[in-house]
Amino acid sequence: MSDGPISRGRAIRRLLDAARPPEQADLPPMDCVGLTAAADVAAGCDVPERACSVRDGYAVRTGDLAGSAPARPARLRVTQTVCAESGSALPVGPGEAARVLTGGLLPPGADAVLAEEDVEQEGDSIHVDGPVRPGWYVRAAGGEIGRGDVIVRTGCEISPQAAAVMIRTRVATVQVHPMPRARVLSLGSELSDPADPAHADPAARFPADNLVLASGLLARCGLREVETGVLPDSEARLVETLSRQDLPEIVVTTGGTGRSERDFARTGALQAGFTTLFNSLDIRPGRNMFAARRGSTLLFGLPGPPAAVFACFHAVVLPAVRRLRGLADPAAPLTARFETGLSARPGGDWLVLCSLRRRGAELLATPLTGKDTPPMLAMGLAHGVAVLAGGDAVLPGDEVEILTVP
Repeated sequence: MSDGPISRGRAIRRLLDAARPPEQADLPPMDCVGLTAAADVAAGCDVPERACSVRDGYAVRTGDLAGSAPARPARLRVTQTVCAESGSALPVGPGEAARVLTGGLLPPGADAVLAEEDVEQEGDSIHVDGPVRPGWYVRAAGGEIGRGDVIVRTGCEISPQAAAVMIRTRVATVQVHPMPRARVLSLGSELSDPADPAHADPAARFPADNLVLASGLLARCGLREVETGVLPDSEARLVETLSRQDLPEIVVTTGGTGRSERDFARTGALQAGFTTLFNSLDIRPGRNMFAARRGSTLLFGLPGPPAAVFACFHAVVLPAVRRLRGLADPAAPLTARFETGLSARPGGDWLVLCSLRRRGAELLATPLTGKDTPPMLAMGLAHGVAVLAGGDAVLPGDEVEILTVP
């Protein structure tokens, strides 16, 4: 494969062609929250299964109340009480009513429910001083959701509320894409594990901030299993690590993508059996990023500067993560209005870190560039990345494509 830089769009197409979600699984709804539906999920039953009351009150036959009025109230004898857990109820005959609590099924013969505050109680009877219409305070069978109604579409993430509806509609199992696993490796002899308390010493090796950054971004994408580690500038150590047969679906390395004698990320991946998908990209920052594949594992070799890691993750890694999760492609790109103008130098795509805010229904973006916002500070303030084509000039109020994790 050519060593020349390719466009971001071409790189993403190669990644999406190579990305293979983990094998589908059938899981109970309570274990599916956050996973992606591999097939449409439909309600397994009507809710409610039978007509029921939506108020505490009395189930009645509206025909018994047709002639009632304040001067001529109808008197109905209460013959039973029906609770939400009652599995059955006796029929309501002429001149009768049934005490029914919220969620209790509507007894046979009854066609309406009177709220308890709308009747006068006297012993085992109620007095009703006006007619009612059929269906008052009654929820028909399937009135909330019908058997076969689609709860979640293929390629959509299953939310807690959707899983709750599945449980209520007696869905036993759901076909889902399991969450891919990931591993993040920071390359560099000058780095230390951020979990090591010694990194607080200014004289100690630099804490590997990219471990926190990349693993945190993957976690924001929903991944639940993300391993991290630091490797020194040793090609042998890198080859040994990447040669393992139990690698997860996603491996992210940071650093080691340059062209110096200590940059081993590319050659280490090749020696470990990976096939290169692209060697460099026509983007800035991130020109030296590469990607490779071995079996079901995608390897993303990101540059060392954290701001470049942030930008490349949003611009290139994120679409592949979505595909590995089984998520459907977005219908349209997210856009925001620039609050300040910005010009991009010619050449490829420019990835501009931005802060984002809402103004009503509108999304606004402020580019974090210039001498007053150096890269590390910009990354700390950023919510996403704007994509500008080389040579573009964006005026205040213009819409631009924005890349951001959920």
